[in-house]
Amino acid sequence: MGNEELEAVKKQLAAMKKIELTGFTNTETATAYFQEKEKILEGIVKTLETVAVQETTEVEALKTTVKALREEIKGQAKSPKELSRRELLFNLGKGIAAAWAGNHKTLAELSFSPNLKADNWTNPRDVSWGEKGWKVEKTAGNGTFLGDPMGSMGAATGEQFLINPIYETEILTEASKKSVMMNLVRHRPMMGPSIFLPTRDRGGVQLHWLTAYGQQITGSKPKGAERVELKAYTLAGYIPWYDEFEEDVFIDLGAMFVDEFIEVYGQEFDRQCLLADDDPFTGAMAADGVTEVTISANSISGLTWKDFRDSVYKIPAEERKDCAWFLNETVLNHIANIEDSEGRPIWRRPTEAMPGKLDLYPYHEVSILPQVADIGANEIFAVFMNPKRIQHGNRRGIEIKKFDATTESMEYGELFLRFRKRDGFLVTRPEGNIVVLKTKA
Repeated sequence: MGNEELEAVKKQLAAMKKIELTGFTNTETATAYFQEKEKILEGIVKTLETVAVQETTEVEALKTTVKALREEIKGQAKSPKELSRRELLFNLGKGIAAAWAGNHKTLAELSFSPNLKADNWTNPRDVSWGEKGWKVEKTAGNGTFLGDPMGSMGAATGEQFLINPIYETEILTEASKKSVMMNLVRHRPMMGPSIFLPTRDRGGVQLHWLTAYGQQITGSKPKGAERVELKAYTLAGYIPWYDEFEEDVFIDLGAMFVDEFIEVYGQEFDRQCLLADDDPFTGAMAADGVTEVTISANSISGLTWKDFRDSVYKIPAEERKDCAWFLNETVLNHIANIEDSEGRPIWRRPTEAMPGKLDLYPYHEVSILPQVADIGANEIFAVFMNPKRIQHGNRRGIEIKKFDATTESMEYGELFLRFRKRDGFLVTRPEGNIVVLKTKA
């Protein structure tokens, strides 16, 4: 293992040395937060296991640090500090108001941190508050040295701030309730702008029978894993700022931000997973290599049960057992109204509850997928797949900034609160693993 890899490990450990204690609103969120920390440490341990003998002394010291961090995480995971939802919204609203007004001392007290203007966002653990204002704890890549006081840091950051990492975890937990895909896909914590993932398809190891003594073993090399790159890009959104949200209504301000953010982020998450076509990612329904099954008609009215059955058997059984249908609720309603030759519903009677499966396989209603009224000829409208085929890269950090550089601000004096987050999406090995249903051309 080279010096570059060791330096990368040191940076990751430095980012882990401070564990937030500002609280969680429920045990599930706390568990997810600490599990992510543990995954990062596991990755560091695997890297250290490949070290050369001459570097053993330095690596042993790093392993000791990893062990101490693991013990700290275990201790805190057993009894995380509780934070009520009301307290969360109050603190979040107070932080937003402080960012809007430039009250840096209040931001520091709430564990918000200034975000330096750089491609790599500031790690909240690298910035602290002292008597002279903000100071950077280590080299920030802009000529700033260890422990340098930065004062208000206004010029360096453009008044953009990263919210408390614990609040970020809580907000994303709320966002998962507005998204179909967020709780289904595979999530990868990202420490940098991209990571390379080994994606092994079925049948990676080949077996051969030897029927005679001394027979040559041929073709026994296993199929190697395909290395694919998962990139993260920045997503920005703008929330209108209303004058009535001042310091006496922090809870309302926090609730407004959470509600606005989770609604649009949840829908965009689903769009990038399913519908996006290189903008900037490619979703499952537009991925190269997916298997297309065309129904017999160029209108959705020609959809039959045979189309669904033909589709699922395009995927091998070992993959199919983890698959589910994803379609709009209006398409599901159309299926529920398909009748037999005697006018009786095939799927369910009027007095029966909605089944949990569609022809023996689970389904998920996704509102952003094409509705029956909008489905034309030669158009994809449903997908059958294992959602774990979609990799989501979560590069931590939600940034907020008072934003007035808009046309609306110039013409009408309307102001906005801008938020930014970083994510990546990647559909892995769609060939033979994902089927889409489409109408006839």
